[in-house]
Amino acid sequence: MLDLTTIPEDTIIARGQYATVRSAHEDAKKQLSILCGQFANIAPGVLRAMQPAEDEAPDMRTVNELLATGAATLSKIEACIDDIEKLSMQRAALKHAAWGKRP
Repeated sequence: MLDLTTIPEDTIIARGQYATVRSAHEDAKKQLSILCGQFANIAPGVLRAMQPAEDEAPDMRTVNELLATGAATLSKIEACIDDIEKLSMQRAALKHAAWGKRP
C-alpha cells in the first residue's frame, strides 16, 4: 500500500492538476476524432447531391446546407485543435512538478 503521507503535499496537488489536465486533453482528442468523422462525411454527401439520377438538376439546397455544416464543423475543429494545443502545453508544464521527483 502507498503511504500518501510520505509524498509532499505540493506533489500530490501537482499530480491532481496533471491528471485533471490530462483527462481534459484526452476528452478533447476524442471530440476532435468525432468532428473529423463528421467533416469527412460531408464531401460524399455533396458529391451525391451534385450527381442526381436521370439528368435531374442538382439539389442545391442540400448542397448549400452541407457546405454550411462543413464550414461550421471546420470552425469547431479549429477550436478543438487550439484547445488540444493549449492543454498539451499545460500538461507539459505540470509534468515535472507532478512526476519529476518521486519520493
